[in-house]
Amino acid sequence: MMVESPAKEWENERDLRDEEPGKKRHLFFFGKKKEGQGGQNDSGEKRWGFGKSGEEKPRKEKPPKKEKTPLTKEQKKKRKKRIIIGVVVVVVLAWMILPKMLAGEQLPMVVVTDVVKGDVSQTISGSGTVSSEIETSYFSPVGATVDSCSLQVGDTVERGDVLLTYDARELEHLYDQAELTGQAGTYGYQDAITRDNENRSEYNRSTHDIGILEQQVDDTEDSVDHLNNRVNEWSAKQAESTQTLAAKQGIQAELEEEQIAAQDRLEKAQADLKALEEQQGGQTPTNPASPDATNPGAAGPDTTTTGGTDGQGDPTPPNNSDPDTGAGDEAALEAARAEVAAAQQALDTVNKQVEKAKADVKVEQDYFNEVNSKLSDYEKRLREANESLADFNENLAKEKGIQSSSEAAQLTGAARAQLSTNQDLNVLNATITKEQVEKGRNGIVAEYSGVVTSVSVVEGGPVVQGGQLFTVASNEDVMVEMNVTRYDLEKMEEGQTATITMAGREYTGTVTRLSRLAEKNEKGTPVVKARVKIDNPDENVYLGLEANVSVLGNQAKDVLMVPVETVNTGQEGSFCYVVENGIIVKKNVETGLASDTMVEIVSGLEFGDKVVHSGGMIIEEGMQVMAVEG
Repeated sequence: MMVESPAKEWENERDLRDEEPGKKRHLFFFGKKKEGQGGQNDSGEKRWGFGKSGEEKPRKEKPPKKEKTPLTKEQKKKRKKRIIIGVVVVVVLAWMILPKMLAGEQLPMVVVTDVVKGDVSQTISGSGTVSSEIETSYFSPVGATVDSCSLQVGDTVERGDVLLTYDARELEHLYDQAELTGQAGTYGYQDAITRDNENRSEYNRSTHDIGILEQQVDDTEDSVDHLNNRVNEWSAKQAESTQTLAAKQGIQAELEEEQIAAQDRLEKAQADLKALEEQQGGQTPTNPASPDATNPGAAGPDTTTTGGTDGQGDPTPPNNSDPDTGAGDEAALEAARAEVAAAQQALDTVNKQVEKAKADVKVEQDYFNEVNSKLSDYEKRLREANESLADFNENLAKEKGIQSSSEAAQLTGAARAQLSTNQDLNVLNATITKEQVEKGRNGIVAEYSGVVTSVSVVEGGPVVQGGQLFTVASNEDVMVEMNVTRYDLEKMEEGQTATITMAGREYTGTVTRLSRLAEKNEKGTPVVKARVKIDNPDENVYLGLEANVSVLGNQAKDVLMVPVETVNTGQEGSFCYVVENGIIVKKNVETGLASDTMVEIVSGLEFGDKVVHSGGMIIEEGMQVMAVEG
């Protein structure tokens, strides 16, 4: 069946309507002028169209619009069918053509995973046999007959249970025999030993005192050496300070002489100035503002035409000298005053130097006094140390004499050893026998709750002292011993928690020991034994049963992490491939803790980065890819 195009269907439908009687169509379609083309619109305006030549022509006036004739039922069916066929054709064409028009180069697809935050936990899994940390073999404390014992291998016992009893009458006989044995030979031994003990006591005392005295002598000799050094040291300081003090005192004396000379100079200058001022007293003052140097507030007599007064108030002859002489006198006065000022300044300077020299002498004198005091103190302590040293040496010689005499009065080592050994044997045998009997009276009591693992005794039969009776393994202190390879060993350490599973039950545990000796397993691989203690054992724990162990290793909380398979290793270290804007980017990373599935990223990646699962695919930096979430 031929499928008409949507445009053809549209034209057919249009032609069908045009065939209706009395209906006139005015259409423009793809530049072809159809019947009724041009005309006027409803408002009477002219419409324009294009003919075959493309020239614009005036549109004909549109005739009045006629009422549409309704489609027949058959026409409606045909119309609906055509529409459906047209839609199907468009869909088919779109499916066949559009992918080819729109599709570019096909890009390789890579599986990516987001960098997320979470916890990385290392887990070490293994298995081992449940065993007891404590296993005790019970031995008979006494040689006697067993009165009662009904233990069998596999029985459970509780702490404090009486596991075995002895014949009580037989135990009483053994105790009496030990008592009598202990008293034999005691009296003769005591007499010999008492005298010898006195000598030994004196010997021991003198030996002890000698040790103390020898230490005191050594310490005092060290102190004497130290004090001698200090005396020599401070003697040298005394000599040095003496020289320094003498030098500073000499400087002070020289400055004091300069001070006297400066004082004399000042006094002479003042006297010369005063003499000049008295000599010029009858002349006109050179400084009208100060007519009387000795009394600045006095107005003074008028000395313009008459004479002045001398120093005692007597009138002086009038000054009839000429002006040149007055100028010379004034210069002499200024020179005299300058000399006074210079002399005063020199005196002030030397006074300061004298004061400083006195202060230096005082400081040095104080230091000299301090040195003398220290030297005197060390000399006194040296004398006292020498006296103590003499006393210690005297006492040491005395104690050595006592030590020698008490040692000579002692029994020989062999004789005393023989006496002591015999007595010790008697006492020891008696004591041991009585202790054994006392233990036998109490029977054999379970030290802890556990399981009987072996039985060597028969009820009613004899046992020898020290003979093995039975063995009990604790079911309160139980553990699982597992083998750890070198790959897991670096993840384990004592104190880590663990989960133990056996017989369908789960228990918590703690790693209590890592062996420091590696052993080869049945495959020849070196392994280290790790002991995991079960923290909460109960009656459902069976010794000798195999258990699975999962140890929680190191943990990193709330860190950036990626799947293990996304981390690659190169010559420069670890790196990941990341998809950024459809491009493969290689990023070097610093990894931290790693579990079986995830790796901690310390640096190099950011939260939300898209890391690539290579999956055996060859990936190169700069590739364009299509990222697919894995």
